[in-house]
Amino acid sequence: MKKITLLLAGIVCSLSSQAQSITVVDKTTQRTIPGVVVYSNNPKASTLTNAKGKTDVSAFKSADSIFFRLVGYERAVYSYKQLVSLKFKVEIAEINISLGEIIVSANRREENKLETPNRVEKLDMKEVIFQNPQTTADLLGTSGYAYIQKSQLGGGSPMLRGMATNRVLLVVDGVRMNNAVFRAGNLQNVISLDANALESTEIFFGPGAVIYGSDAIGGVMHFHTLEPQFSDSAKKLLSFGSAMMRTSTANSEKTAHVDVNVGFNKLAFVTSFTRAEYGDLRSGSVGGVNYFYRPYYVETVNNKDNMVPNIDSTLQVGSKYSQTNFMQKVLYKPNSSW
Repeated sequence: MKKITLLLAGIVCSLSSQAQSITVVDKTTQRTIPGVVVYSNNPKASTLTNAKGKTDVSAFKSADSIFFRLVGYERAVYSYKQLVSLKFKVEIAEINISLGEIIVSANRREENKLETPNRVEKLDMKEVIFQNPQTTADLLGTSGYAYIQKSQLGGGSPMLRGMATNRVLLVVDGVRMNNAVFRAGNLQNVISLDANALESTEIFFGPGAVIYGSDAIGGVMHFHTLEPQFSDSAKKLLSFGSAMMRTSTANSEKTAHVDVNVGFNKLAFVTSFTRAEYGDLRSGSVGGVNYFYRPYYVETVNNKDNMVPNIDSTLQVGSKYSQTNFMQKVLYKPNSSW
């Protein structure tokens, strides 16, 4: 008789303990969730769910409100009576966080930035426009992601991870601008790209040799130029554009730019034109006798180099340059699928 009594008492205690153990699961997947904070203010009590999503709630029997909280999930509130009616199983819903999707082309195709295994930075073109860079090299330099070596005020050679020229790859709309044949020293070839005709810029850090080739050891800088925009209506023409003029006394810069987009329902055009002129680099004039001035410069006359007196010895004659950028794109869309 004593054995039967002890057995019944054990069964009752077991059922009681099971009734006071609660399981917390994900509302969508029904998977148990560990680390959920369970607490109440009256009475003051708190606990955490274990690795199996279970915890003892016997201390909450007299509580009107039992809170369930976990980062990334909505807060749930139940009374102890409600927990009994739910058979001590609580479902909490995951919070939907909307993040602005960033599309990059690190793997030579458009994809979500979160899906790329390497570090990729996409420059904010609104910030770039605000900075109003003179050249594409300045565009990269103001971003803070690349170091720019300058041979003259209008120039610039980007460096990633201490590598430049034939160790980093410049790509424009999927077409490479340089290769491993280029010299190892710094080159100013990135300034041949018009900074005013860019729609987006991505910097791919780390070796991209598997995807882009053996000359992408230090990284890849991928530039996307302006894309023609179609009109939504077959009867309505979409046209817009922008223009800019800039002058700078620092290097005697004079720049003018204009771009125009004309879009029909199936055919779209974008035209960009930029003319930029930069003056000679000027050094300081108060450096003393040990400071380097340039009293002469070399000029070629009849295929012979001649030393010509420099009227202004602080002027680095020969460092000025000018360039003209012209781009024309035509985009044809036969139907919504092509």
